[in-house]
Amino acid sequence: TPVAVAAAAGCTWTAASGVPWITVTSGATGSGNGTVGFSVAANPGAARTGTLTIAGRTFTVTQTAAPAACTYTITPAGQSLAAGGGAGTPVAVAAAAGCTWTAASGVPWITVTSGATGSGNGTVGFSVAANTGAARTGTLTIAGRTFTVTQAAAPAACTYTITPAGQSFEVVGGAGTPVAVAAAAGCTWAATSGVPWITVTSGATGSGNGNVGFRVAFNIGPARTAALTIAGRTFTVTQSGLIP
Repeated sequence: TPVAVAAAAGCTWTAASGVPWITVTSGATGSGNGTVGFSVAANPGAARTGTLTIAGRTFTVTQTAAPAACTYTITPAGQSLAAGGGAGTPVAVAAAAGCTWTAASGVPWITVTSGATGSGNGTVGFSVAANTGAARTGTLTIAGRTFTVTQAAAPAACTYTITPAGQSFEVVGGAGTPVAVAAAAGCTWAATSGVPWITVTSGATGSGNGNVGFRVAFNIGPARTAALTIAGRTFTVTQSGLIP
């Protein structure tokens, strides 16, 4: 704001700055009443005080400190997710009031669901798509910081084998030799009979490696053949009959 100088007509005066960051922009000299204009440079540091000498009088200028530079931290710095993906644990952003920030994904399979922009403290939500291939790593950039997401590989397709592949019985039937099922952990399976004269006695359902027990009924008719379906595989049962 210009400084008003009051003086009698014919009385001359001058205005000068005592510090380099205050500049007299008008009224460096005058006579009688007048005004002095001045400007102040931006302050890059701590609060400061300087003076102008106007008509032999001291005019004091105080200037506030430069605002602190914005700094940001995020917690945590990363996260691991299962192959199925889904929502991640929200990421906390710590920043001073008025410090703005953004969040963006660096890969298409990670999506920012909330907190794409913010100011001061906040949180960022994200989700990860299901993984159909090998393990992978991607990043989010949050408030200029890198948040790393790792995701497990898709589980291998389940495969099954059974041992033996079949068994033969005499007329009287009876309990069969248990059938061994080989499968990876977590791979589920079932065992069912295709005919009433073969009964699954144990292992009707299972997961991973296991065994299936079964029994064959007495055969009063001709020789016969049927099957159990175990883990999607065919177990063949043949039986002699009373009737040739």
